[in-house]
Amino acid sequence: MVSVLERPPDEGWCGYDVAANGLARLARSTADHHAAQRAVSALARLWSDTPHSYERAAYLGALVALSTTPPDHLLAEGLWDCEEHVRAFAAARAPLTRETRARLRYLADDPIETPTVRAAAAARLA
Repeated sequence: MVSVLERPPDEGWCGYDVAANGLARLARSTADHHAAQRAVSALARLWSDTPHSYERAAYLGALVALSTTPPDHLLAEGLWDCEEHVRAFAAARAPLTRETRARLRYLADDPIETPTVRAAAAARLA
């Protein structure tokens, strides 16, 4: 599955989220540290380079599952993402700093934010 993430983008650019979700599910059962690190590198590239914002939630979930240390900078960045699933995932896991707490308060109180994101932000601040 890692090789799927490492393939160069072309017209078939879509679908990396499927591989990322699969790797996230397998993360706990695999002992192949080298493959996990290759996947983390590929996922980090995909996070910043994908033209499909909806796939970023899968990349972030797999990065959290596979990384030896949480990708705190990406979780914090995810609080500002355009995709609801990324914001909700990040709201539940981003490190609690002054900046992220302020963003979580904003997300929890924003009347035009989705109920899922508002709830995740409010729960994190509770």
